[in-house]
Amino acid sequence: MPSASALYACDRNWWHAWHAQACRTCEGAEFWTCNREASRIYDLHFIESEAGGGFSKRANTIRQGGNSGFQALALALHFGAARVVLLGYDMQHGPGKQKHWHADHGGKLHNPQPANLRAWPIAFAQLARQTQTPIVNATRETALQCFPRIDLADALAG
Repeated sequence: MPSASALYACDRNWWHAWHAQACRTCEGAEFWTCNREASRIYDLHFIESEAGGGFSKRANTIRQGGNSGFQALALALHFGAARVVLLGYDMQHGPGKQKHWHADHGGKLHNPQPANLRAWPIAFAQLARQTQTPIVNATRETALQCFPRIDLADALAG
């Protein structure tokens, strides 16, 4: 998203593989991670993280929720977002059993396993119960049911 004000990725290997592309694509954005090594190597903003779903009780700390999408949402809420629109939060294997909307990652990048896909909605549901911030899910097909669904065009209009 070229107009994004922040880009978050937790995985050190993702930053190793995609840092240069992220910088070109999201010029002017802040880059965030919970990985100390990636933060140091690429001069990224750093936030502490801890296991679990929902909100952390520790200052300047987000919960991991098992995936970077959860962490990006937690970071947006940590920043004080007034409203959040989720896009690409399908939480299920795609057509032909692919693990993303794109081809599976190769190399050292991780692909979600069935156990991950079962656990992730639980972490999001914990977060949904704890926040007053309006969060809507504009993902076309999703297993994530804890946030109201909305068409993307409607989300962008309102």
